[in-house]
Amino acid sequence: MHTLINRNSTIPTKKTDTFTTYQDNQPSVTIRIYEGERKFVKDNNLLGEFNLDGIPPMRAREPKIEISYDLDANGILTVSALEKSTGNSKNLVIKSDKGRLSKEEVERKVKEAEQFKEEDERNAARVEAKNNLEGYCYSVRKTFDEEKLKAEFTEDEKTSVLAKVDESLEWLNSNPSASKEDYSTRLKDLEDLFNPIM
Repeated sequence: MHTLINRNSTIPTKKTDTFTTYQDNQPSVTIRIYEGERKFVKDNNLLGEFNLDGIPPMRAREPKIEISYDLDANGILTVSALEKSTGNSKNLVIKSDKGRLSKEEVERKVKEAEQFKEEDERNAARVEAKNNLEGYCYSVRKTFDEEKLKAEFTEDEKTSVLAKVDESLEWLNSNPSASKEDYSTRLKDLEDLFNPIM
């Protein structure tokens, strides 16, 4: 989960961030909007969701999807998604009176966030380490596909590194709840193999 508008932000406010896909040739993304204080969606309140379809076939992490959150003075939140290469866009309007937490529920959520802060931070660090390993795998794979760099690597280098990338991605799929240290160790092993070649 990624926080764009923090509690007690001055309104009106507008925040924008860029996201991407996590699978090769992913044709759509689902945008879910939550309110709450915790780091994981399971602990927060779903306000709404929508799909952005029509993403052209690309490798994972290549499409650029710009998500904008616009909260006006009346508490109306407009969330829009734009796929940069095609200009394809979609939006959702969430009114302040529908599906929102009451003042008491917000206070309870704030207390829960304080109570579980350390656990949430540990879990967030673990997820970040997992995402770093996955991102590095895709980055290495993309490097080998770049035309201007293809001649820089021997076939043996390419074969050994890509085998390690495939092994790492397989391990990621088989170990979705591994420790932060396990993910970091796998990342370091891959970096130690790839960095000298680069």
